Amino acid sequence: MPAEVLGEGVPQALMNLHAIRRIATLEEVSALICHLAGPNGGYITGGVIDVAGGLAV
Repeated sequence: MPAEVLGEGVPQALMNLHAIRRIATLEEVSALICHLAGPNGGYITGGVIDVAGGLAV
């Protein structure tokens, strides 16, 4: 979940679960969506793309 949605109250313990130690930005998440919806995503027909920053739960 992007940091903008979570707000300022993101506990450090939650960020420590991510390999990169931070929460995604809306720009990072939307970049993937735009890629998949654009001409470069034309050959992708299915699958799961985990935008989790290396979340290890």
